[in-house]
Amino acid sequence: MTHPFPPLVEAYLADLDRALEGADPRERSETLAAVREHTREALALRGSDDDAVRHLLEELGPVDSIAAAAAAGTPAPTPASGPPLADTLLVVLSVVSLVLFIVPLFAVGTVVWAGTRLRAGAGDRSRQKTALVIGVVALVAFLAVLVSHYVATA
Repeated sequence: MTHPFPPLVEAYLADLDRALEGADPRERSETLAAVREHTREALALRGSDDDAVRHLLEELGPVDSIAAAAAAGTPAPTPASGPPLADTLLVVLSVVSLVLFIVPLFAVGTVVWAGTRLRAGAGDRSRQKTALVIGVVALVAFLAVLVSHYVATA
């Protein structure tokens, strides 16, 4: 079952549909489907709060530009967006936690932050999972050193 889009997105898609009225029916259908799919994926990654929706619509650009590209038979420009900065910082923190596994605070922070972002469903899930795995490895390494220290001193 597909979830409805936020009202701003629905209005944007309705405007796009009207702007594409004169286009080839196949091109119109493909363009609307591509924009809907991109929008659904972007909202799943970023969330559907007002700021995220406005940012997405700014990235998509004016409906007239998309309609003009569809009428010309060229693909509509897609926004070039990399992974969110928070997820890049999360991976960096996880690597730091692995290098400094003797200080478990970094690893705990990584695991908590990655788990929170994964549950929220925002951002780059592959980077979040990578950070979570590295954070857990750092915690396991810390615990292994701790246990070996206690075994050696006993």
